[in-house]
Amino acid sequence: MMFVRLSIPTAVFGAVLFLFAGRVDLWAFWAYLGLLLGSFSATFTALARWSPGLLAERIKPPSDRDRATQRLVALPFFAHLALAGLDARFGWTVVPLPVQVLGFVAVASGFGLVAWTLLTNPFASSAVRLQPDREQRVITTGPYALVRHPMYLAVVFVSLGAGVALGSWLSGLPLLLVIAVFVRRTLLEDALLRAELRGYADYAARVRWRVIPHLF
Repeated sequence: MMFVRLSIPTAVFGAVLFLFAGRVDLWAFWAYLGLLLGSFSATFTALARWSPGLLAERIKPPSDRDRATQRLVALPFFAHLALAGLDARFGWTVVPLPVQVLGFVAVASGFGLVAWTLLTNPFASSAVRLQPDREQRVITTGPYALVRHPMYLAVVFVSLGAGVALGSWLSGLPLLLVIAVFVRRTLLEDALLRAELRGYADYAARVRWRVIPHLF
């Protein structure tokens, strides 16, 4: 079921890539789409079994104090896909194969961190909101023992790796804007949790770094 549900956006992403590339015989594009569909299908299938409440929360949260993020990242993400396709068509940049492989490692690491985060934190909503309706509490285990917002560290991994994984230095540039948007979201969400979630301020005193250890 989740495979079918996630196939629709994956097909849209693929259509953008291949339309701008003007061809479909590009292994990196297929590998990227397969990694995206496979990893998220597996993760959300696991959630459906072990954390159905979180799955429902992520699909349709009842409120969101940061509705702007989805709008702000949509254009840079589709620009990333379009530039990857155009770069494949016109050969503007060349990414050495070892670097391309490292890009896939970064993307896979990001997707893996997403899975670890979601399976650790039953309150990892897709919205910025407090969840008293779900008896939200502070989670301190798993990736949360390292940074306070591991999901956004996953965004950094994927954003830095996706362009070169697709074989295009240029297509990674719009994703730098995605990182900037999530810096803003991190600050907003962290301030909300400090102010309104019991125990979060003490947790933040123990785990100093929001997203990237020793940096942010």
